[in-house]
Amino acid sequence: MSAFWTTALPIDVEQYKDSVDEAKADCDAYRKINANRDSVSVQSYRAKVNKERNANMVAQEQLSINEEKSMIMAYYITGLVVVLILLGVGIVVSRKYNRRLKKMREELNEARKVAENSMHLKSLFLSNMSHEIRTPLNALAGFSAILAEDNLDNETRQQFEAIIHQNSDLLLKLINDVVDFSRQQNGEMQFKIEEQDAVEICRNVVETVDKVKRTAAEIRFESDLDSLTLSTDKARLQQMLINLLVNANKFTEKGSIVLTLKKDGNVAQFSVTDTGCGIAPEKREKIFDRFEKLDENAQGTGLGLSICQLIIEHLGGKIWVDPDYNDGARFCFTHPIERKEAKA
Repeated sequence: MSAFWTTALPIDVEQYKDSVDEAKADCDAYRKINANRDSVSVQSYRAKVNKERNANMVAQEQLSINEEKSMIMAYYITGLVVVLILLGVGIVVSRKYNRRLKKMREELNEARKVAENSMHLKSLFLSNMSHEIRTPLNALAGFSAILAEDNLDNETRQQFEAIIHQNSDLLLKLINDVVDFSRQQNGEMQFKIEEQDAVEICRNVVETVDKVKRTAAEIRFESDLDSLTLSTDKARLQQMLINLLVNANKFTEKGSIVLTLKKDGNVAQFSVTDTGCGIAPEKREKIFDRFEKLDENAQGTGLGLSICQLIIEHLGGKIWVDPDYNDGARFCFTHPIERKEAKA
């Protein structure tokens, strides 16, 4: 067999060793190349990992910065909201304070006006009363002194006595007006409501005023009614009618003064119409104010119409000046036929 292998496959040992060495060298070279390749891959991987880590760190830092910015923004928005709320509250409080201050100023101005008006009314009242009381008192004192003389004839004495009686009635009316005004101010004016015949009251009032009238004007009563029962205060209704008729007589030198009465449903309507000088349009709104007078030279306190308005409103009616009548003055007022509760 040795001869066979020797003969069939002649092998060069040196050549074989060289082949083996070359294979080993190639294997070592391959290993080195693979080692270098693995080292490069590891380094590349490490670089990639480091890069990702750095990017992650940057992202985390950016996220932290964004969170800080968000917190700062939240604080800023919260602070801004608080400031806006405080500003809104301040504006509301300021407006409320300004409204209260404005209201207090208005009340103060109103109180000042009331005080000034009260002082004016007081001065006007004292002036009117001193003037109005002086006139009848002078007449009473003067004619009383003359009546004490013995050389007067009976006719002159009767004339003087009539003048004294007339001025006594005037003084009594002035005092009654002041008393009624005082009661009105204190809420003490008393009313006694009873069933009364308005027609009879009107006739009696016209007869009374006709006897004491100071002018040539005719005073009469006109009505289609024979009787009209009212729930009223007879004395107050008479007082009101007398005031209206006497005022009409002051400003009606001649012509007529007519008191009329008619029924309009559940209301009795009275009117006093004269042919005198009339009432200026600008004074119609103020004619029922206290101390307001059409003629400052005419006698009277300026309380009569104000008291009339008080009486009729207490009785449940109303009073006004007819704006359509131009031949003098016409005062109209209504009175409920059935009794109503008196106004406070």
